[in-house]
Order: sequence, then structure tokens, then C-alpha cells
Amino acid sequence: MSSIRDVPKGGTDCHAQILDDGSEFSAEEHERREEAKYFREKNGEELEIPGSDGVDMASYRAMRTALGLERSVLVQAADDGTEHGGIIRAIEDLRRTNDKTEPQSAVGIGELEANVGDRELEDLSEAGLCGAIFRMYEGEEAYEWAVADRLAWRLHDFGWHVELEINGSDLHQVEQRLGNWPGWIVLPRFGAFTRTRTLNQRGFKALTRLIDRDKIWVKFSAPYEISLEGKVDDPEVAKLASALADWAPERMIWGSNWPHQNAPRGRPDDRKLLELLSDWVPEDRRRKMILCENPAELYRLGKD
Repeated sequence: MSSIRDVPKGGTDCHAQILDDGSEFSAEEHERREEAKYFREKNGEELEIPGSDGVDMASYRAMRTALGLERSVLVQAADDGTEHGGIIRAIEDLRRTNDKTEPQSAVGIGELEANVGDRELEDLSEAGLCGAIFRMYEGEEAYEWAVADRLAWRLHDFGWHVELEINGSDLHQVEQRLGNWPGWIVLPRFGAFTRTRTLNQRGFKALTRLIDRDKIWVKFSAPYEISLEGKVDDPEVAKLASALADWAPERMIWGSNWPHQNAPRGRPDDRKLLELLSDWVPEDRRRKMILCENPAELYRLGKD
């Protein structure tokens, strides 16, 4: 494994969560979070509301500084449902540096009700959100696909993109639909090829076609979540990452997936996760694109 090379100015962590323990929640926020908790438990999902030990803002800031990263894209925790108070507070916190406010240092991706109003979208945009999570794994879809279609078009009007959670092996089944969406789509976890990571499967071929149509961005994050054995440095994942970086480095981004709630082998070393990027993408120029330039374009963070 390579060591971390100097991260260029503007290095961005494109996937992190600040797990709010609820101590600052309003009564309405508590109510909406309990609704999300009930829904997940009802559907057989394990749910643990976290404390602040090692997963709070101070811990995240320390990790980001140690790795030489300057900007963050926060992703709303499923535990919070559609209550945005926690992620908004986290964005505000990260934007405050040395008594200054730096709007381009942090943005967020939230979870939305299907019938979210325009006023709420305007307020969320003002607070720093720029994208929405669509959880669309087969059999666990958060929205009906027709509803997702309409919401994707509405979000585009506000300059938002969609972070689509779907098994990459199923992409060919919805390729035409996604190609008709108006804006960009981000796939986390290398496209989430959890059934098979082979490059000749129909889902991977659909992914490359959608990338070529300028529809899809792929997030290099949480390799252990798609590894058959839960490994951080899985050779199959490495092959997938290298193939994607060779195919379209201008459409790849990287995220720490901090604080690694679903890591099957325990919490991995964040430094090693960043070092893996040098193994997958040995060229300095391409790594700079993935860590700095691509996030600046996708999340409108500005270029240095």
C-alpha cells in the first residue's frame, strides 16, 4: 500500500456523517427522528442512535486535518429521517474557521419527503444542501420510481443533484430512466456492486454508458461495504476502482465514509483508506482531479 502523498489544496472528503446525539434537537426534530426510527425498526432494520464518543464534530475535524483535507460533503444519516436540523448545524460548524465563515468549505446531501415544498427546498439550499438521497435498492425503495422521476426534475430546478443508492448490478434495468433525468446523479460505494464486482456484467456496462452521457459520477467510498469479505483492501474492489479511474477520471470523487458505521470488521484507519486511492490511481494528475477538481465542479465548491 502506498503512503499518503501531499493532498493538493482544496482536497475534499465527499462522504462523511456527523452523528448528532440529539442534545440540541428541538421538540419537532425529536418527533421526526422518532418517526424515522419507528419506520426503520418496523421494516426489520437494526437501528442504534449513536452517542458522541469518537463520532462528533471535534473527532471529524481532527481526522480531516490529519489527512490534509480542507472541504467536506456531509451526507444525512438515515437515523435522522427527513429532519435536517443535525446536518444543517454540522454544515454551519464546518464553515466556521478562525471566527470566519467559509461557505465553500462544506455542503450537504439530505433526505427528502416526496412532496417537499419549494419553500423548504429554498431554505435548505440557503443552508448549504445541494443534493438529495434516493434510497432505491430493489424491494426497499424509498419512492416509487414515477415519484423519483418527478422529484429528480424538481430538484434540478434548484440546482440539486441526486445521490442514488441502488445496486450497481441492477443499473441496466433503469439505464433509460436515469438517462432521462435532467441533472447529475452520484453513485456512492463505487456504484454499490454488492452481488458481483466483475467488469463484464450488464450493470457495469450500463454504468460506463451513463458516465459517457455525462449523467453519472461515482464516489470511491466504503470499499469494505461492497467487499465480499468486508475487507478494506479487497482486490476485486481495487480492480473496479482502477477500471473506473481509467474510464473517466473526470467523473470520480472520493469520500472517507467517516465514521464507518457499517464496517463489518470494525472501524478502519482513515489514513489507510486515503492511501488506497494512491494504489487505485497512481497518477498524481488524476488523483488531483478526484480529490479537488471534480468535487469543486460537482458540488460548486469553487476552484482554487
